[in-house]
Amino acid sequence: MKRVRTVLGDIAPEDLGITSTHEHLWCDQGMCRTPDFPRSGEIMFLQDLDMVVDETKRYHAAGGRAIVEVTVHGWGRDLTVLAEISRRTDLHVIATAGYYVEACHPSFVPDSTCEELTDFLVNEVTQGADDTAYRAGVLKAAVGAARIEGNEEKCIRAVARAQLRTGAAITTHTSASARFHIDGGNAGTMFLDLFEEEGVDLNRVIIGHCDENADIRQLAELISRGAYVQFDVIGKEHWLLDTTRADLVAALVANGHAQRLLLSGDRNRVSEMHVSGGKGYDYVVRAFVPMLRERDVGDADLQRMLVRNPAEILAIQTTTETQAS
Repeated sequence: MKRVRTVLGDIAPEDLGITSTHEHLWCDQGMCRTPDFPRSGEIMFLQDLDMVVDETKRYHAAGGRAIVEVTVHGWGRDLTVLAEISRRTDLHVIATAGYYVEACHPSFVPDSTCEELTDFLVNEVTQGADDTAYRAGVLKAAVGAARIEGNEEKCIRAVARAQLRTGAAITTHTSASARFHIDGGNAGTMFLDLFEEEGVDLNRVIIGHCDENADIRQLAELISRGAYVQFDVIGKEHWLLDTTRADLVAALVANGHAQRLLLSGDRNRVSEMHVSGGKGYDYVVRAFVPMLRERDVGDADLQRMLVRNPAEILAIQTTTETQAS
C-alpha cells in the first residue's frame, strides 16, 4: 500500500490535491553558523504563526491543498508548529528529514558516522521528529558548493541510505547553480551519480532549484535518468524571469516531459509574503499557471504537474519500518 506521510498522519495519494513541493513555513537561518553562511541581506526567517496561517489560507483559497515544508533539523524546523498550521488551514503538510548545507548542519554531524546520520533520519520518518510523534514524509539532501565532498557528502550518502530503508522520496537543494560555475548550471547530475552509486532508484529523486540557472538540455538529461525536475523558485525573478521559466516548462511539456515536472515557489522570508507586498504561497497557482495556459499548456498537463506528479513522488510504499510505531 502506498501512502503520503503528512504531519497529521498518512493519507492516500489521491487525497493530496494541488501541491506546492518546496516551501518553508517555519525556519530560522540565524541558527546557521558564521562565517560559513553569508549574512548579507535578509535571512530566511519565518516565526510568526498567525502570519503564516493567514498566508497559507490564501494558498488554500487559490486551490492549493498540500505543501511540502522543506526545512530540516538544524535551522528552526518545528513539527508541532507544522501540525498546528495544518489543523488551522486544512492543508496537508509534509515535513522533511535530512541535512541542509554544511553551515546549517546540526552540531552532531561532524562527529557522527554515516550510519548514525542514517539512523537519525530513519527515526524521523518512522517514529517522530523534534521530540514529537509527528513524522517526516520526505528526505532532503543539499550541497552548498560546486562539488560534493566532506561532511556534505557524508550527509548526502546518509540520505540515500535512509531512502533505501524508508522508501521516502529525496528532494534536493543545489546551491551549485548560478552561485558557482558548473556544467549544466545545476548540481543535479552529481546528485544522481552519487544516488545511483548508493543504489537509489532515481525515480524517487527530485532535483530542486532547476530554475535558478536553467539549461534545458541538462534538465532533459536529468528526466531521462528518471528524476523529477523541480521549478521551485517561481516568482524569484532575480534568478530568472518568470516568462522564461514559463517558456522552459512549456517546451519541456511539448517534448513529452510533463510526467517529471514539479512546480513551487520556495517562500522563506517575510518580505516574500502578501503582508509585506510579496507574491505569497499562492503565486504559482494564481499567476504562473495562467502564464503556462498562455503557452498552450493544457489542463491534463497542469493536473499532472500540480497533482499527479506530487502524489506519485511523495507516496511511500509502506513496510514494517515505515509503519507508525
